[in-house]
Amino acid sequence: MSWATNAQNEWWFDSEEREREITGVDKREFTERSFKERLTFGGNGALQLGNNTLIGLSPQIGYRLNQDLIVGVGSTYYFQRLKQAFGNIDNEIYGGNVFARHRLVTRIFAHAEWEHVNQQSGAFIEPPTRRWDQLLWLGVGYYRGLSDRLGAGFTILYDVTENPASPYDNPTFRGGLSLGF
Repeated sequence: MSWATNAQNEWWFDSEEREREITGVDKREFTERSFKERLTFGGNGALQLGNNTLIGLSPQIGYRLNQDLIVGVGSTYYFQRLKQAFGNIDNEIYGGNVFARHRLVTRIFAHAEWEHVNQQSGAFIEPPTRRWDQLLWLGVGYYRGLSDRLGAGFTILYDVTENPASPYDNPTFRGGLSLGF
């Protein structure tokens, strides 16, 4: 008979895993990371109020092919209201995109994105018609990791198609958050 008991035992304890949980820094080789650990989720939001009100989201999901290259897909939805003297003009903008982001140097990356958006084509045509427009964005950005799985970034993009029907300014500025799983 023994008076000693052992309720917990740390024979399973992985000190590297524990360190990642505490510090948020993953020191493993990139090739050791699982599919889930290579996924990123991020995107942008828009909130502009006034005579030209714009509210929307543009979420993106990406996959790290290597330490410097992320490829992915995203979607876009914006509600736009233009206040005019004769009444409001409402427009919904939606679509999707594919993108690639390559780190050039620490915190600086190149970004390429092909976007396909559906929007109202004639503000004064009744009933309004919709059309699909294509945009090809190229630009650079700055990304700052806040932890191993959370970061924030800012990007300046230029639509090289210079599509006159684009619902965005050219160049356009984006800012957003990114979350790794």
